[in-house]
Formats: sequence, C-alpha cells, structure tokens
Amino acid sequence: MDTKPGLTDRVKHYAKQAFEQDPKGYQSFEKYLENLQKPESSAALPLEADTSHPLAHYFISSSHNTYLSGNQLWGKSTADSYKNVLKRACRCIEIDLWDGGSPSSSEAEEASNTEDRDVKNLGGLLKKGLSRLRSRSNPQRADTDLATADDKLMPTPWRTNSSRDEPVVYHGYTATKEMPFRKVCEAVRDYAFSRSDLPLIVSLEVHCHPPQQEIVVELINDYWGAYLQRMPKDFSDSTPMPTLESLKNTILVKVKYSTPEKAKAKADPNKSPSKNGNDKDSSGDEDAAEAVKKGKIIESLSNLGVFTRAFHFDSFDQEAAAIPTHVFSLGESKLLEACEKQPKKLFEHNLHHLMRAYPKGSRLRSSNLDPVPFWRFGIQMVALNFQTMNAAMMLNAAQFEGTGGWVLKPKGYLPVEGQQPAPNRIALDVKVRLLAAQGLGREDDIPSVYVKCELHVESKAEAEDGQIPRGGKNKGGEYKRRSTLRHSRDPDFGGDCLEFSGVQQVVPELSFLRFKVMDDALAQKDRLLGWAAYRIDRLPRGQVLVHLRGEDSKVNGGKLLLDIQVKTA
Repeated sequence: MDTKPGLTDRVKHYAKQAFEQDPKGYQSFEKYLENLQKPESSAALPLEADTSHPLAHYFISSSHNTYLSGNQLWGKSTADSYKNVLKRACRCIEIDLWDGGSPSSSEAEEASNTEDRDVKNLGGLLKKGLSRLRSRSNPQRADTDLATADDKLMPTPWRTNSSRDEPVVYHGYTATKEMPFRKVCEAVRDYAFSRSDLPLIVSLEVHCHPPQQEIVVELINDYWGAYLQRMPKDFSDSTPMPTLESLKNTILVKVKYSTPEKAKAKADPNKSPSKNGNDKDSSGDEDAAEAVKKGKIIESLSNLGVFTRAFHFDSFDQEAAAIPTHVFSLGESKLLEACEKQPKKLFEHNLHHLMRAYPKGSRLRSSNLDPVPFWRFGIQMVALNFQTMNAAMMLNAAQFEGTGGWVLKPKGYLPVEGQQPAPNRIALDVKVRLLAAQGLGREDDIPSVYVKCELHVESKAEAEDGQIPRGGKNKGGEYKRRSTLRHSRDPDFGGDCLEFSGVQQVVPELSFLRFKVMDDALAQKDRLLGWAAYRIDRLPRGQVLVHLRGEDSKVNGGKLLLDIQVKTA
C-alpha cells in the first residue's frame, strides 16, 4: 500500500530506516512521512526577529540595476523585474533615471565637450549595432515592445492626458530598452510590502535635468505618498539613525544630497548628463554619474532622501562621514581598494553608517560579486543582479531566507562600548549523506545526475591578511565535494558521503553550505537541475527532504533526501 503518494519507493525506503532507528516522537510512519514532506521541515532554522537596532546594524537584501531582465547591454527594462525582486523580499532596489523624450531620451542633445562627444558617438554606434543584432534574432520583438509600452492607462488619480515627456528608466548608453518611470512607480507601490513589512530603500541614480527631476518628485509623491518617509521638522545633520522597527511599511529614498545652495543652482541647459554606462564602476552610484554634472539635484528631490542621504565618497575622514544618516556607495574597484588599503576604517565606518556596494560596469553578462567577503566588512547593502542565478544569489537567498530582507549582524559586527569584541569562531565538522532524489529535470529526459556540495567559509588569507578571495569574483566555496554519477530522474545515491572535517575559525552566521544538483552534459555546460543553500547556524539536522529551487529561485518540484550531521567546538 502506498502510504504517501508522491514519494518514490527509494525515498520511502530511507525514510523507513530513519523512522525505525529514531521515531522522534511520531506515533506512526505515516505521520513521519507527512512531516518529512512539509517544506518547513527542511527550511532554514528560524531566526529570532530583533527590529530594535538602528538601520546600520543590519544586512539588507539588495538589487543592482533592478530594472533589467537580462544582461547589461541589451537586456530589456521591465516593471516585472521590480515585481519579481520585491516578491523575493528584496529591500533595496535601484532605479536609473534619464530624461524622457525622443530620440531615446536626451541622447540627441549636443555634447558639452570633445570627450563627451566622442564617448557619446561610440556609445551610439554600440547601441545601434546591438539593436540590429537583437532585431535580427527576434524580428517581432521591437514591434511587440512598442505596442505594449503604453497599452494600459494608469489608475486614477495618476492618469495623465498630457503629452509631456516624462522620465524613463534604463541602463544608459547601451541597447537596453527604456520604460517609463511611471510604470516603475506603479510596480513599487503595488509590491513594495507584498512579502515584507520592513522598510524598502529605493536607490535613485539621477541622470536627468531639473525639469524632469520635478516630474520625478511629482510621481514619487503621487504613487508612494502613503509610504514615503517625510522630513521630520527637527531633522538635522546630527539626527541619529532610527530603528528598524520604527520604519516598518516605509519607503526610504536614497538620493544624492545637495546642500540648499547647490540645489537651487540652475543646471546649464547646454550641457547633457554623462551617459557613459561603461565606466570602470558605472551603473549604480552617484559616483559614476556625478548626478547630472557635479551635483545638480533639485532641492525637492534631494529632500526626499531623509535617513538615506547619499554622498559622494572621497575618504572615510571627509565631513559627510560624520553625519549619522549618510550613505556611501562604492563600486567594485574602489571597494576592493578600500578593503586592501583601509580595512580597519572600512569596517569601523560600517559599524555605525550605511554603505552600498555594487558590481563594476564591465560585468556585461550580469554576473555578481561574492557578497560574503563584503558582509564580513560590515557592508549592509551588497547589490546583486537578481536576474542571474549563480553562487552569489544562492548565498544571498540563504542569508535572507525567512527574514523579510533585513538580518541583524552577528556579534563582533555590532558597535559596543569599549573595545570591539571579536566574532564568535568555531571548529566545524559537517557530514552529509546523500540518500535519494526524485523529480529531477524534464519528464521526457533522463539526466546524468551528480550533487555538488560547497562550504563557503572565510579563507585563511582573508582571516589573517584581510585579502578578498579571487578579487571578489563569484567562484564557489572554499571547500567542494562531489557525488558519484547516477542516470535517473529519481536517483538512489546509496548514502554517498560528502564530508567537511576540522574546518577552523568559522563564523557560523557568515558561512554557508550550498547544494547543486547537476546534469552532466558531457561536451556542453552542465545543466542545473536544482539547488539549495543554508547559513551554517541555520542548517537543519538529521534526515531532511530538501525542496530544490530552479534558475528562477522558485521551487521546481525536485527533491533531495539528505542526512545532515553537524559538530561544532
């Protein structure tokens, strides 16, 4: 008799063995199986929510170039990308704002000098060439995109009958397709708190001129007014950072701060914003864009940044570094330099103040930084390309699983009175027995299955010398194990053992175990059949039936039966 439909005989066989050895209080095998199949039985161990700390005391799930659904050169900009990351409890999103109009925003304006003009011409040729390639690969795509761009009227009271040009969102100076900022505002309004009531940070990279900035302010107030953090009457440069609890269901705008004197200065209409999207550290920071020619952000837009006021980073000793509510954004190259040359100042800054890190513009395929080494420097917002499922995104998912997108930093990464304590470090042994799997891949295909298990911990060079491993590249764990090969959608692994013994100096809250179930494709790139990842201190023990996720981070129907044993000292 099939005691629990949906489980294969091999899975039930190993489950029966475990039940007979230790019933764990279950009165029957059927009850044991019922619990085994529940997704929560293999979920990461829960964290106690503590929202009493200031914002800078938390790691924050953060997205880079949120609007893109593909690569950095010709990926499509779409409001669905915002919906997707918000439904995954991402709590810091990015919006790149450009002047609306035709042709393609403000690209047709005259360059202000020879260097700008040369860059503009080169970028224009690149964009045209990529557009032609895209059109040839899908001749119907351009017409379809144009037909659907404005096919829906905005709900009242935001419907507009005017023909004015409004700001657009896209990756500047590439062939990425733009979309109206209004559509982004609508998506954020509708999904900002669909999965989490914790605050959402909206990071604005402003490339548009003052008249268009005024429309940005209008649309933000219209769409997000009910959630927007307003400037308190007694707000000043000495106002302390508020607690996470006090900002639930609040949208915080991160935008470059302009002093009232600078904000009132009128932008030169003969000058165009820099649109070079291929700078060393472009795309993601006021540092790259210079926020429209050296800080011409209008006062009403600048004032939307309250507890997340963005300042250009020069040094950790600059005047702005003492303002409690400032945010520094560092691109990959500048960040690695700070890690190498000023590790102590970088860490100490992040004890008290917010920082955002983002990938360099040359990551054209939307690859990612490895976020973990930068979390170890206390950086709260390590912005990732959510559209690319890789090791970085799996670790990000493990870090923020079930937390609403904000995770309190561990001991040693929080400010205290007196001498800063060292993080808790342990010796670690992890033993994983692979038992069986089921429902892997497509129904019409028999994969050649193997399981990779990777342990992500601090390397010796990182712990002793502060060196960022592999220059921050996303290349997998420090320790790797692999199973033998099985040819089946429902393989029996027979108890293959993947073991990590005697791993020293482990900080459990910033170390991870990651599983990848792969199809050995011989001459081609191996295909991902499913994955799971856990923070070490949240790793479930004993027999667990892991519900695997796919490339889109959603549960894909595949399951992996494991026995996990952990010893610490």
